[in-house]
Amino acid sequence: MLITAINTVEIDAAQGRVGEVCSILPHIVRELLTNSECIGYAITDNRRAKNSWIVSGYWESESQMRAHFDHPQLAGFIDMLRAGMASRIKFNTFIINPAEEQRRVPHG
Repeated sequence: MLITAINTVEIDAAQGRVGEVCSILPHIVRELLTNSECIGYAITDNRRAKNSWIVSGYWESESQMRAHFDHPQLAGFIDMLRAGMASRIKFNTFIINPAEEQRRVPHG
């Protein structure tokens, strides 16, 4: 299984809210793993910033990743921001091999 696309969410905890962010992130990731076609999801410490994490999703195709962006559990990240648990959230996507996606689409 090749990884063709990656999405990341960088989360910075608001001052005094680290414990809440630490408790909610695994729940969001479990839901995303259970209810999507991703190859895997991971939470890692952001070594460039204190009290910051990077959640990464790995995808076999760009189309699977893009369809995933409609998943209701992704709102959990925005809810952390609205509730004041996070001071910053940044979403990123990376396409590793766009030609791979094109090879999978049958030409008529």
